[in-house]
Parts: sequence; C-alpha cells; structure tokens
Amino acid sequence: MRTRDYHRTLYEAKQDLARHLVKRQKLDEKIARLHAVVSDLQNLCAELDRKHFERSIDRITKTHLKKGITESSRAMLEEKFFPLTPGQLKRELEARKLDLSRYSNPLAVIHTVLKRLVQAGEVKVVSQKDGKNAYQWLSTTDKLLSELRQSGQLNQDADDTENT
Repeated sequence: MRTRDYHRTLYEAKQDLARHLVKRQKLDEKIARLHAVVSDLQNLCAELDRKHFERSIDRITKTHLKKGITESSRAMLEEKFFPLTPGQLKRELEARKLDLSRYSNPLAVIHTVLKRLVQAGEVKVVSQKDGKNAYQWLSTTDKLLSELRQSGQLNQDADDTENT
C-alpha cells in the first residue's frame, strides 16, 4: 500500500467517524428528549393513579355511609374485640361518619338495635363493673359452644373426659 492510499483511507475513516459522531449526537439528543417524555408521563400516570385511588376510596366510603344503623352497628361490633357500651358504639359510629342526625334520639335507636341483635343471637350482653351493660359480637365459636351447652353435649363430653 502506498502512502497516498493510507492518507485516503485515513481521510475516509475520519469522514466515517464524523458521520457516526453526528448520528450519535442526534441519537443522544433524541434519547434525552425521550427521557424527559418518559419522566413526564410517569409523573402524569402516578398522579392519575393517585386520583383513581382517591375516587375508589371515596366510592367505598360513600357505599359504607349508605349502610343503615343496624348494619353499621353489626360491622362495628364485629370489628371490635372488646364489648362496647351503647355510648361507645354511638361515638364509634359518629367517628365513621354515620349520619345520626336524622334520629331525634340516636342513643335510644342504638339501644333498640342492640336489643334486637341480642335477641337474634348475634350479640351478647356483658355486664361492666360500673353496672352498665356492654355488647359484644358473638363469634362463630361462641355460637357453637352456646349451642353445645344448650344441647347438653358439652357437659356430657366434659363428664366423659373427667371419667377417663
């Protein structure tokens, strides 16, 4: 190869390098713009997801608020482990934004609801130290034990266990 061939090959290599560097620069600019677009879209999607989440929560809350006092009392007693007095139940329902303003005497309504739940076997009365009654949700286990006691099976099983 002659010197002139080396110079021409060098010149062509530099030209090729320059073309690729220009392409690379344009590609880097395009990549930078796409990074900005992706970042903006991620922020927008996050905002839309947050708003969608908030709308879902509002829908669930409004559905919950449409429940009546009996359903809400039932749910509250079921959620709580400890017995609640009617006054405590009223405060819990108000904290959950249940509108009790339509009742002239909400505490009397709560007493009536609790009495019905006791009669239905869903709630039990628990006497407090101060002489007041509190109400506690009856779990499935409590109900089964109560049925066994009433049928006499629990006592008979206990006697059988003691005799063996």
